[in-house]
Amino acid sequence: MPIKVGDILFGEIDAKNEVFQQTRQGIAVFQNSFQMPPGINIDQLITGAKFFITGQKGCGKTALLLYVKEILDKMGAQTTMLLFKSDITEAQRQLIAQGKDIQLVEQKGNDFASLYDYELNWLWYIYRNLLRKIDKQSVMAGWDVADSLKKLIGVDNELSTFSLADLKTKNINAGAKAGINAGPFSSEIHADVELARKEDAQVLATSIIEIIEHHIGKIKLKPQSRKILIFDELELFWNKADQRERDLYLIRDLIKTVARVNRVVGSHSASLSVIAAVRSEVLVEVNRVGPEVSRDVEDCGVRINWNVRADDAAQPILKIVENKIRQSEIESDEEPSSDVWEQYFPAKIFHRNTQKYLLDISMFKPRNIVNLLNLAKEYDFSAFSFTTDALDEAQAQFSKRTWREIEEELLGQYSHDDVRSIKSIGHLEQWRIRAEVAIWF
Repeated sequence: MPIKVGDILFGEIDAKNEVFQQTRQGIAVFQNSFQMPPGINIDQLITGAKFFITGQKGCGKTALLLYVKEILDKMGAQTTMLLFKSDITEAQRQLIAQGKDIQLVEQKGNDFASLYDYELNWLWYIYRNLLRKIDKQSVMAGWDVADSLKKLIGVDNELSTFSLADLKTKNINAGAKAGINAGPFSSEIHADVELARKEDAQVLATSIIEIIEHHIGKIKLKPQSRKILIFDELELFWNKADQRERDLYLIRDLIKTVARVNRVVGSHSASLSVIAAVRSEVLVEVNRVGPEVSRDVEDCGVRINWNVRADDAAQPILKIVENKIRQSEIESDEEPSSDVWEQYFPAKIFHRNTQKYLLDISMFKPRNIVNLLNLAKEYDFSAFSFTTDALDEAQAQFSKRTWREIEEELLGQYSHDDVRSIKSIGHLEQWRIRAEVAIWF
């Protein structure tokens, strides 16, 4: 028996909100209905062979990250997620930048560009947050090394685990001074520490990172005790030009650091790893200040793209709709429909095949399909199928939400003024098309 459209859980605009809400409610539609994007080998992400996820805004990067995280959690791994846009406020980003050396490079005429370098900040943050998760019970071999490295970077017996503080340059310098004098260290690390003591205070933190990278591969964790950091929302917006440039370098250096840490650790074991998702248009901007970074992402990443060559009915993105409806039916204690399209949708929408209509209007983005169908539900929550009237009613609000998504995507590369101009051109084009139609009809 079909369920009311109001009971169909298509999800939320943002996958993390969907997972949060369903976890609180004790339901698992997200996990049970997840549709793997075409061409992606999930095992490569689980094992750490691939560690970047890329794609356009709304394509499902966060959903894939959360799906991977859920699998890793069930395997016993300890996972921690940091949301670049949400978790690191503007005030915190300013604190991160305090005390940093900024290199001024002359460009044309008297113009100068500020080049920021945050690689040490991210290395310190990642190694502290990986090492602080390691305890004696999770180590299969190399506990003496792990214990020494934890002391060296200051995460043994710590009173606070406020992780964002690990990014602040001031804290890094203070932590390096304390760590080098912490001890006692294992014999193999002690010699490296003594050499580091002779280094200038300005490079002490860098020396500690080098010691960690030289020895961390000797730590072997139990297979069910892996430690994984996950970064999401690596997004770039035009607020102020100087803020944007700073954030661009923050993202560039985070991507560089993710690749570096995975190579350092991954060459020895899969015990520790880092995964990051980044929007395609942000990568274009990152490529402007660090082309080698984009190469790392291409070589060690997976790209989400739902537009594949296949019959309309076989398109993977349409399976998302089918899976969500069937899992919602199961949650409502009903048998899943054999054909959800026949059960819940008209054969044609605006004189077009329903599946073809959804593919075109969604622009092959899961977020757009979720947006449209959730809005159509509001027309009549108690109905047992979607009608053309419901989808028609949803069009105006759907268009506004879709433009907002496009606008946010454009802000990764263009200023607010540029985006306003693009929007104005779009409106003029719409009026031109309407005028031509009026002449003909």
